[in-house]
Amino acid sequence: MLYVLLLVAGSQPLEGGEAAMGQGFEALFLTASLWFVLAIILLVGGFSGAMPRWVGMSAFFLVPASAVAAFVAIDMCSRHIGGAILFPALLPLLMVFYAFWARLPRLQAAMPARETSLYVWGSILALTIAPLGLASVY
Repeated sequence: MLYVLLLVAGSQPLEGGEAAMGQGFEALFLTASLWFVLAIILLVGGFSGAMPRWVGMSAFFLVPASAVAAFVAIDMCSRHIGGAILFPALLPLLMVFYAFWARLPRLQAAMPARETSLYVWGSILALTIAPLGLASVY
């Protein structure tokens, strides 16, 4: 539900005056709430024992950084920068996928830990850096 609300908030055109400030706070609280839930989901997935130790250390830094990147991307959406909604749309999906992978033995058997972790967290890193770089250009 938070995911859908965040995408709806990011796709709405920016209004003027105090309404814009209200939309900004709405996006901030939705982003913070969703990333709090994502952090809990990843912690539960990590305690199952399938998550490599280096992923836990990476997630400790990347989860909060990706929340900032998602909020920046939502701000970019309000400035009509095309494609910016992809960042807050893809980041949570990747994190939830990884948490499910860590909890489900069938997925772990089908996808090796090292490669899955590298691809997923490498993608999260790229999707975290990209909006920050794009925001400084636009």
